[in-house]
Amino acid sequence: MEQRHPPIDFTQLPGPYEAWKLGVICGDTGSGKTSALHTVSTFYELHGLPWQTEPPIAAGNTAICSYPELHGGDVKSISLKFQAVAMHSLPTRVKPFHVLSQGERERFLLATSLKEGQLGSIGDDRFAMVDAETAHSLCTGLHRYLCQHDCGRILLATCKKSVLPFLQPDFVIELLPDKAVVHRNGHGISALTSPMRPMVSINTAVERFAGGPGGGWRGPEESLDDMPLQSRTGQRIPGASVREEFQVSVGLDECTAAVSKAFDHPFDGSIKQKCFRLKPEALSFSWSIGAIIGPSGSGKSTNLKNFGQGLPFQWDPAKSVWDQLPYGDKKKLLEAVTLGEAAARRSYDQLSAGERSLAQLARSLCSNGSVITVDEFTSLLDRHRAYQVCTKIHPFIMERGIQLVVAGCHKDIADWLRVNWVFEADSGELLQVQDFTVGSPPPRIAVSFEVPKIDLVMRRLETSTRSRNIFASHFEAHHYMDGLLPTGLYGQLIRTTSGELVAFHAVSAQPGQIHNAMRESRLVVLPPWQGYGIGPRASTLAAELIVASGMRLFCKTSQEALGSHRSKAPYLWRPTTTNGKPMTASLSEGFTRKRKREAKRLEGGSAGHEGDVVDNIDVEPPVFDADCVACVRERDGVRRAGRPPKHTCGRAPKAPLDNDVAHRRPVVRRVCYSHEYIGPGRHQQKGPVEDVNEEELKASTMLKLMTTEQIPEMAEIVLV
Repeated sequence: MEQRHPPIDFTQLPGPYEAWKLGVICGDTGSGKTSALHTVSTFYELHGLPWQTEPPIAAGNTAICSYPELHGGDVKSISLKFQAVAMHSLPTRVKPFHVLSQGERERFLLATSLKEGQLGSIGDDRFAMVDAETAHSLCTGLHRYLCQHDCGRILLATCKKSVLPFLQPDFVIELLPDKAVVHRNGHGISALTSPMRPMVSINTAVERFAGGPGGGWRGPEESLDDMPLQSRTGQRIPGASVREEFQVSVGLDECTAAVSKAFDHPFDGSIKQKCFRLKPEALSFSWSIGAIIGPSGSGKSTNLKNFGQGLPFQWDPAKSVWDQLPYGDKKKLLEAVTLGEAAARRSYDQLSAGERSLAQLARSLCSNGSVITVDEFTSLLDRHRAYQVCTKIHPFIMERGIQLVVAGCHKDIADWLRVNWVFEADSGELLQVQDFTVGSPPPRIAVSFEVPKIDLVMRRLETSTRSRNIFASHFEAHHYMDGLLPTGLYGQLIRTTSGELVAFHAVSAQPGQIHNAMRESRLVVLPPWQGYGIGPRASTLAAELIVASGMRLFCKTSQEALGSHRSKAPYLWRPTTTNGKPMTASLSEGFTRKRKREAKRLEGGSAGHEGDVVDNIDVEPPVFDADCVACVRERDGVRRAGRPPKHTCGRAPKAPLDNDVAHRRPVVRRVCYSHEYIGPGRHQQKGPVEDVNEEELKASTMLKLMTTEQIPEMAEIVLV
């Protein structure tokens, strides 16, 4: 490959026989990162390694978790590798390869390259197709995985310098216009005995929880979350989208069984994917440029096809890019997409990944159609180059009088491109933009290995109705359980200091005979923010507030990672009698069955509970085979009522059942992790310092410090 990068001083790099695990080459678009990858890999004798390409596509109904290239025969490694590449969404792990988004495909390919005992691997811009938050989560997981597993030497290239503090590589080669600078990290992966975690803090002004009718979270005005759910301003158009469901089936094997065990319903191989589709009639106003924004896998490309997205242009490797642009003023076209003429005089195969995306953009603008669509707009570019493209392409589109629709995972393109409308694919909201002020350019980021800090704020939601609505609109899609929402749901939102949504936490009344008790009803961390331990910290913070209010908090989850974390902190969480036992039905389903029994009793019939002795039965119920769980059977001389979920005791089917389990609903026996918080309450100082018990405050502080230090990194946080 032609060397197009500044000369590298190899004396500043680790020697060929020195220990290192991860090296990164970073630079702006067109700086020569791909060429430098070849040069450095040859220096370390990694030139024999194949470049990562798509794995052999198995049968169309094969889930990605079942690919041998991923697990290599070790089923237990599936979850670890998915966590390492920030594929936290459980339904995504059982999808077939052909339905994955571009960002999900890139991360899956990166996961297949993580193999223990290998010589090494090479990857070019594996973080490009995801937003900044997901890239940071990916690098945190990758750092943790490489610290704990020997995958040889890995050499990566990226244009995102912001990922370096999360990745903590052993060295970085920064490609500048006139030179290459080598940065050595004294605390890189090879020098660490345990992963270096980002420092996460959650602050709150909420003071207490009030139980009973009209209860909820209490605190001063600044503790109330009255901020908009989306930071973008403009006129929101109601009813602009409809939620559609796409279904795809995959084959069942031990890999899909291992992944789907976190669901609270039987997984039959059918995957239902929901996404919002923009209604064409919603764009009834005059517009020139529109943007579809959303994280990876939110349905951006699906919506873009509604505007007539065509197939990518097939470039002729024997011709230059210049010769394959059917446009009159080619220099003006190349200037609009910021692609230099020297680069355009080369063939498409000789361009870097970022330059290829600019060439594809220029070829799309040559179209004679009334609407031009561009997928993954500026995703492969550094953000400074993306800013230049947006500011120069806007006047080009306005002069030609055509319509342009772009899709991308970076939110900044909407401000820089001065769009007329923005469709948020993850929430289904359409926003008509009336402010055409050009956004400010991104700040320059220097190479840094400082441990990143994540500052979050937890605020209360004023009413139960608002809690339910926010959960349904922004968090329900990331919650994989079937239980119904309680009527009295008291929620809190966790945001960044800039107001971006991060997580949702809610409690509800604990049913039963326990006085002044609440239960943790929902805890959902959005996928881009998973992997930092935010879920356990939010749960502990809410528990401190409830205990300080003189109440008790019970938590139940089927998520193994969260349950194990609580079991390892006995000074904070005490296991209940149901901890570690199989849970066969959700709480809401139990209430449904109880109401049916009460209705049957009031009608004069008998409706016994499963396992209860049935007395005074006037009519002899029908008798079925011994394996039928819907029969009234006799055991040890005592008659007992037996029925599966959603059956009424004694109400038998019209025809006798046989022993075929297909006639019965499978019973989901997932392990339940049930705990009660017994740690200290959160002290809210309301008077002079001398009024506070110093010994209690010291003990609380010590426990809080222990909690912060011992909280492990979490991959998925899903509560029932």
